[in-house]
Amino acid sequence: MSSTAHHPSDSGDRSTPAAALSAVPQPAPALRELERVLDVFRTVNRKAKDVVSDSRLQQLEWVAGELALALPLGLTETAGDSLAELLAPDAVHAYLLYGRGGYLRTAPIVATDPTSYDTSERIRIFCLGIFAEQARIEFEAPDLPPWGLRPTVCPKKADLITDHLEEQAKQWPKVDRPDVIVRGLAMWGVMRDTLPRLGELESMLVEDMVLEGKTPVALTIVRQPQGGLRGKMPEPEIVGLSPDTGRRIEDWLVRRTGLMTRLQGGVPRQLWLSAWHPNTGVPIDRRGISRWYKGVADEVQVKQDAEGTPEEELVPTRWETMRRTLLAHRQATGTAPDQRGKLLPPPA
Repeated sequence: MSSTAHHPSDSGDRSTPAAALSAVPQPAPALRELERVLDVFRTVNRKAKDVVSDSRLQQLEWVAGELALALPLGLTETAGDSLAELLAPDAVHAYLLYGRGGYLRTAPIVATDPTSYDTSERIRIFCLGIFAEQARIEFEAPDLPPWGLRPTVCPKKADLITDHLEEQAKQWPKVDRPDVIVRGLAMWGVMRDTLPRLGELESMLVEDMVLEGKTPVALTIVRQPQGGLRGKMPEPEIVGLSPDTGRRIEDWLVRRTGLMTRLQGGVPRQLWLSAWHPNTGVPIDRRGISRWYKGVADEVQVKQDAEGTPEEELVPTRWETMRRTLLAHRQATGTAPDQRGKLLPPPA
C-alpha cells in the first residue's frame, strides 16, 4: 500500500500524492542526446587529459548548460526534437544571439554592459562543432568573430623600452658593446616589427631570415594556433623588418657566431643564444627571454618611479601584456612600425 508524501513547505494537515511530486518534466530529446555526448568527453577526460583537458571539458559543459537554458526561451520550433535540430543553422543563430545579449548568464556581473566578448562567441562556436563532430552530425559553422584584444597599457610605453635599450647601447663603443645588449636591441626590434609570442620568438631559426646581402629584410615566423584554432597546423608567415631592425639583427648575427665558438658539439640553428656564462652560446628558451625582458622593464620602472610616474602608468613587466597591447593598437589603427620600431599613424 502506497503512502502519501509531504512537501517540505506544506503544513502537516495537507498531503500531496507521491505520484504528483514525481511528475517532473523530462529533458527534451536534444538535451538527452547532448548529455550522452558530454558523457563521452567526461570519460575521455578522466583517462586521457591530453585529448580532452580539464579546461576544454569545462568549456563543453558551459556551452551545453547554455543550450539547456536557451532551448525554453525559443530557438526554433523543432530545436528540442534532436541534437541535429539543436545544431541546425537557425537554432545556432538564435542561441548565439541569446549568448551575445547576456541572456544565458547564471551569475550576476558587475559590468553594466551584458553583452559577451567575441572570445566567448568563438568558444561557443568551437564547442558546437565538437559536439557535432562527436555525434557525426553535419554542422554549418557560423563565421567566427575576429580576434579583438583590448589594450591594457598605452602602446607608447613600448617606446620607453626602446629608448632605454638605446641609451644602454650608447654607453659603449659599438665594437665593445656587451653581447647581451646587442642581442637585446635585435630581439626588441623583432618584437616591435612582428609581435611574436615568447614561444614563437624562442623557436626562430637563422634560416628563417630573408637576406639582402648580409642584412635581414624579413623573417619567417610560425604563429602558434590559439584558442579555437588549437590543433590546427601552424602556417609560416613572412613578415617584413624595418631597416633599423635589420641592421640590429645583422650585428647580432656577427656576435652570435662568436658565441658559438665556445660551444662543444653541434652548432645550434636557433637565432637567439644565451650571452651569459656558463650557458654562453646555448639557445635561450622562453623563460630566459621573459627574464631578460622583465629585467629591462624593471630598470625602466625605476626611472619612472624617480620621475613620480603613477603606478597605472608603469611599463608592464610581462612580455605578453606588452605584445597584446601593441597588437590591439595595431589592429585598431592600422599602424606600422617606423625605422626605430616606434608606431606610425596610418597613411592618410
